[in-house]
Amino acid sequence: MSTSAPPPVEILLVGLGSIGSVYAYLLEKSGRARVTAVARSNYELYANEGVTLKTDKVGDIPGWRPHRVVKSQAEALTPGKHYDFCLLTTKCLPDVLPNTSLLAPAIASGQIGAWCLIQNGLGVERELQEAVEASGTPMISSLAWIGVMAKENGAVVEWRGADTLVSGIYPPIPRLRPSSASPQTSQPTRVFTERETAALEAWRSLLEEGGANIKTTDHVDAVRYAKNIWNATWSSIQALSRTYPSTYAALPAATVAPIKKMIREIVDVGFEAGLLREGDPQYNLGGKGMGSRQELADQCWEIITKMALTKIANGQTPHKMSLWIDVEQNRPIEVEVIVGEVVRLAKEVGVDVPRVEIVEALMRGLQADILERRASSN
Repeated sequence: MSTSAPPPVEILLVGLGSIGSVYAYLLEKSGRARVTAVARSNYELYANEGVTLKTDKVGDIPGWRPHRVVKSQAEALTPGKHYDFCLLTTKCLPDVLPNTSLLAPAIASGQIGAWCLIQNGLGVERELQEAVEASGTPMISSLAWIGVMAKENGAVVEWRGADTLVSGIYPPIPRLRPSSASPQTSQPTRVFTERETAALEAWRSLLEEGGANIKTTDHVDAVRYAKNIWNATWSSIQALSRTYPSTYAALPAATVAPIKKMIREIVDVGFEAGLLREGDPQYNLGGKGMGSRQELADQCWEIITKMALTKIANGQTPHKMSLWIDVEQNRPIEVEVIVGEVVRLAKEVGVDVPRVEIVEALMRGLQADILERRASSN
């Protein structure tokens, strides 16, 4: 007696850029998922020719495209069509286009089984979670450590090096702040539902079967903060100065001291908020346990500057972070979630961050200029 194969896991992807392409490929590589991708400016490219994925992990894949490419969410959300997951891989820009506005058709449809976000920054989940909370639809929040870049006007997606994706249910199990520590600190105040845990396991298994290096956590907000230390420091520096970290490594200690103090401010906020703890895994360092506050701040400076110097020594150009590229291309930047949320949290936990506040002000000025120039060109 033969049994029919289970139906494919249907995934609606919003954000068919370099990150979206790689994770759509890995999901479909599992052999169990079908991705319907919403493409806007790059619709013709993906619908007709596809792109070339150039990777260290699986080689080169010419003419790749997801199972289905559509121009809008409305086209994807036909009556009766259900998606097990809606995956969002765009930049999070709540001051320009909030996730809830971007996903408004999908939210209103009631045709989504679970939400998945792969975005940088802090608090990226908040507005969407508030919008869908009443429905009980699970939300999975993820951070990606992966080197991907679109080239040749998007026709090539280059993925170099290894990959790590850390995913967790949102809202996570909260951590108590040091000031509120009590004998009950080990008792969780948040219990995940069966629907949430089933969604996370389905997401994990799909990506693992597709060859992704995926980890799961009960504290995705803590993982977010740990990653954001590096983004809040170096993405901001590159966006504001258009200068590689190697330049700062050559400057006198007194000159770069304010930058190092800014890093320590960001670290202190994380520890005071209970989001950072000694011994926490650092996924960008292969899971190595987190050290003290000062050790973490020193790592953020030393590892990035040494990486840039090593590339120069090998005749290569240091890595240009995406915020710098966005500024060059007159695109909105993630100031709200990368820097603004650090300042907001600092006020909440009572940590003075004067240097971060200056950076936030400069980044907001840069954002205002970008938006003004974009408006005047339309």
